[in-house]
Amino acid sequence: MDDHGNSPSLDIAIIGAGVVGVHVALGLLHRNIPFTIYEQSSRLKEMGVGIGVPSIIIESMTALHPDTAENLLKVSNVLNNVNVVNGSSDEDLKLRPADRLYDVVIEPFEFRGAHRGRLLDGLLPIIPPGRVRLGKHLESIVDRGDGEKLVLQFSDGSTAEADAVIACDGIKSRVRQILLGKDNPASLPHYTHTSIYRGLVPLDKISNILGNLANCAVQYIGQGASMVTYPIVAKDGVYVNVAAYVHDEEDWPDSDYMTSVGKRQDVEAAFAHFGPSVKELVKTLPEELNRWALFDSHDHPLSSYAFGRVVLAGDAAHASTPHHGAGAGMGIEDALVLATVLKKAADSLVSAQGSASKHKSLEAAFRAYDSARRERSQWLVTSSRHIGVSAQWRDPEIGGDLDLYAKDFTERLHKLMNYDWKDALMRATDEFERQSELKGE
Repeated sequence: MDDHGNSPSLDIAIIGAGVVGVHVALGLLHRNIPFTIYEQSSRLKEMGVGIGVPSIIIESMTALHPDTAENLLKVSNVLNNVNVVNGSSDEDLKLRPADRLYDVVIEPFEFRGAHRGRLLDGLLPIIPPGRVRLGKHLESIVDRGDGEKLVLQFSDGSTAEADAVIACDGIKSRVRQILLGKDNPASLPHYTHTSIYRGLVPLDKISNILGNLANCAVQYIGQGASMVTYPIVAKDGVYVNVAAYVHDEEDWPDSDYMTSVGKRQDVEAAFAHFGPSVKELVKTLPEELNRWALFDSHDHPLSSYAFGRVVLAGDAAHASTPHHGAGAGMGIEDALVLATVLKKAADSLVSAQGSASKHKSLEAAFRAYDSARRERSQWLVTSSRHIGVSAQWRDPEIGGDLDLYAKDFTERLHKLMNYDWKDALMRATDEFERQSELKGE
């Protein structure tokens, strides 16, 4: 250990200061592993939309860094189960009695809803000053071989050195493009033929339309479209996060730009065959709003998340649609495994000698992370894509059968929820030891 209690000689670069990047940083901070975050934006900000994470992630967050779990509990509210309503129902949904709000309840499932910006606002102050560098758009990573640090080159002409790089730069990851090459289809996400029109609407407006349903997490399903609503707590009050999913047969014109200007009338057209309550809910959205194309990594999954001393995490590794409500949670799971194996690598350096041993330990750590995380996270990508299709009654085996939909969704939720994070860490550390032995460390 050095004079500051840091593990010997490790210097980790984290690309991206979003939800996953900040959690990776805090996991390393908790283990006294030095890091620097490089963020391309000139200021730290997050989209003003809601985020949902399964409550099972709280134990993993506590193990990652106790303050992350405390922050989530402080800025979020609990939402129970997947509550499904047939959006095509002709009834006035605000009149539904409290004991018959939903057509189908998929349980047990608990998640927490929060505002992305508020979540990060509580975490960023924990990171020591000087550990976040803004306005750093990555151009290239130069590997000078064993015994040398990686060189990060940025578009402003500056450079930085690091022993290893953790890419948390999201669905359009620049690091992934650098590693795979621009002509590799896996270097880019691909359009799922679904767009999402998303907005925050004051709770009182929604309550007038949906009654008790406004206070709950609800999924409205129907032919060719679906909608998810749930309340979140923001700085200036309580809102309902409205996410309207619309199927689209056309190709998206430009994957570099995943948003376009959308019109409320487009959403109204997509939900025209839904019931009166859902159609009235759509009218609460602004006349003009952003249309977000949903991309994911389903069509071209990566064969590995580890590339020597560079590794991908979160959406940079396994971009998923939001239908499972677990994409951010999956990235936090990544963060815990990465922090754990990097701590093992740092500890192994106490008795090791030389930069070459350090680099081999880092490579072994990233291979162990890949072994522990790839299967589960890629399953989520596939399963989430499937749920999006079946929620719009486009799955030929499920169609509009709510019972079949509930049975299928329940099985998938059980797989998501039955995650033994302690076993995952054990498997990752065992794999690190095995990989280290293979390399003769």
